[in-house]
Amino acid sequence: MWPSDLLPPPFAAGARPGLLDVLRPLVDSPEPGRDLVVLLDGLGADLLLEHRALTPTLRRLEQHTERVRTVSPSTTSSAMVSLHTGLPPLEHGVLGYLTYDPRSGRSLNQLTGAPGTDPRGWMPLATLVEAGARRAVQVGPKKHAGSHLSGVAYRGWEFRGHGREDRVETVRSALRRAGPDGLVHLHVDDVDHAGHRYGVDSEEWRTALAEVDGLIGTLLRRLPRGTRLHVTADHGMVDTSPAHTTDLADHPRLLRLVHEVAGEARALALHAVPGDGAGEELAAALETLLGERALVLPRERILSSGLLGPIGAAVSARVAERLPDVLVLSRGRWSVDDFSRRPDTARAMLGVHGSLTAAECWVPLLRTVV
Repeated sequence: MWPSDLLPPPFAAGARPGLLDVLRPLVDSPEPGRDLVVLLDGLGADLLLEHRALTPTLRRLEQHTERVRTVSPSTTSSAMVSLHTGLPPLEHGVLGYLTYDPRSGRSLNQLTGAPGTDPRGWMPLATLVEAGARRAVQVGPKKHAGSHLSGVAYRGWEFRGHGREDRVETVRSALRRAGPDGLVHLHVDDVDHAGHRYGVDSEEWRTALAEVDGLIGTLLRRLPRGTRLHVTADHGMVDTSPAHTTDLADHPRLLRLVHEVAGEARALALHAVPGDGAGEELAAALETLLGERALVLPRERILSSGLLGPIGAAVSARVAERLPDVLVLSRGRWSVDDFSRRPDTARAMLGVHGSLTAAECWVPLLRTVV
């Protein structure tokens, strides 16, 4: 039985998460004129509604704003690739912050990649811009230039890096570069970074949100007249704490069933050791350990629930080899991980995401004309 505190899988009962169709019409059937898509990393719709007092610009545009679902897992790498391909994770194969690489038998970081991993080989399907004819410029933090995720999601886009102080001018320059009928995408990660480090219930997070609202206000004043503005997000966020954290490293008898750990602490993807029945034994052990802290899904239920893509959809061999034997979706404020395999920064994260709570899965979609 599906827990009532988790949203239904995004593809259940023939549903389709709205994030997949934000960019597609701007590439496949664009109207004359400029479009700017702003991705506010980590800003869920619930968080935005709860902090209306801090966002006078976005509040003023509420009549132009709706809520749409992101994909599962609700995390940047999966959502960004879905946004830029219009495809579900089950098709493009980016299945979480860490995704299992069957060639190495280890997890591959989907933001940074690894030496010897070609982004095009990892995700060979065409992006929307790559397959289209519209000129497009991606504006993102300078550190993202040449990253693994950029090579997967932004193929076909010209990249321009920004710093915190020159984002507006870089966007204006990108719009000129793209031309009078061009498309520009701006990635803003301030809210996400503040949430991970300090939590969404922090003064630092609220400051970041207010500054992002100010950025939108400045863009509205300085963009060329007639520019169509689209503002959305990749996922929301919830706070956890040490008291709400289950470390599988404290359970060595269970870990003897685990070959590799992928995903993230709110959507933990576990690959069982070789052997008949190891996956089933692992799922049973996790259900006993976690109880109501998490929903434990064996691979068959991942596919039959509509979690990663449409139910009954064909799965390529490339993606099938990456699917976990067991997926753990955290509930409430809980997080579950094997921190012995993570850097110290992972345990220190207060704001987390990846699961199916409303706070993580609903994102805003604002469309207006400057």
